[in-house]
Amino acid sequence: MPIVTIKLAKPAMSKEQKAALISDITELLNKKYNKAKERIVIMIEESEPFDIGFGGESVESIKAKEAKNE
Repeated sequence: MPIVTIKLAKPAMSKEQKAALISDITELLNKKYNKAKERIVIMIEESEPFDIGFGGESVESIKAKEAKNE
């Protein structure tokens, strides 16, 4: 049973976009790797921008800097 976890930074996708992502990943695993659709588990997790960091800075901080430069 494939279990796929997708982590997204907030603001994330809409419900419709998430449903499409789940469908697309399920189709890929089914068609390309011959996995039964009913056995595929897709989990989407969302994280706050201040919980994710790159190069010693939080995503929240990076986005704030980018907004100032626009």
